[in-house]
Amino acid sequence: LAPGEFIAIAEETGSLEPMDWQLYDLVCADLPRLCRSGGYATLNVSPRHLRAPDFDQRLLALMSRHAVKPGQLRLEVTEGALLEQPELVQGCLGRLRDAGVLTLLDDFGTGYSSLSYLHRFALHGLKVDRSFVAELREGDTGSGSGSTIVRAIQLMAQSLGLEVIAEGIETQEQSEQLRHLGLSLGQGYLFAKPASAAEVLAR
Repeated sequence: LAPGEFIAIAEETGSLEPMDWQLYDLVCADLPRLCRSGGYATLNVSPRHLRAPDFDQRLLALMSRHAVKPGQLRLEVTEGALLEQPELVQGCLGRLRDAGVLTLLDDFGTGYSSLSYLHRFALHGLKVDRSFVAELREGDTGSGSGSTIVRAIQLMAQSLGLEVIAEGIETQEQSEQLRHLGLSLGQGYLFAKPASAAEVLAR
């Protein structure tokens, strides 16, 4: 089967659920070593998990079993995940925040981008979608569409007390433009490429 066909079948049968938790278990097992000197890792969480009434309890139990501190793990959710059964999602994220596990809104700017849910849900920060970062060019004085959107997101987030992280930074020029626009946090191939836990620890 092709990857897309496998995922479709797995979603229909519900077999992605145990696979997801196996991944979460592996991440939590490595976190105490990876975060010995500070920092955190993020988990992408699907709408299906956020709608589960016991997701927060299961995740906190898993973290406790591996001695993971709440500050060592953050969740990433998409805008669409917040709109499916919002009362359940709101309660789940609120309980996790109370336990010290923070949530970031991924790919911000590509969906509905409603200001209402930035107030409603227990969000710690926003991740600016890579498509806006890709538009930043050397010598951009701030008048380009990418710069305009990133600046607007930064100002809005700052007024709401939200952290902002830029995704998909691949060039030094993009990094410098983002700093010029007021962003101090980012991720992308300019800084590091995907690596195993063993490779990260070896560094």
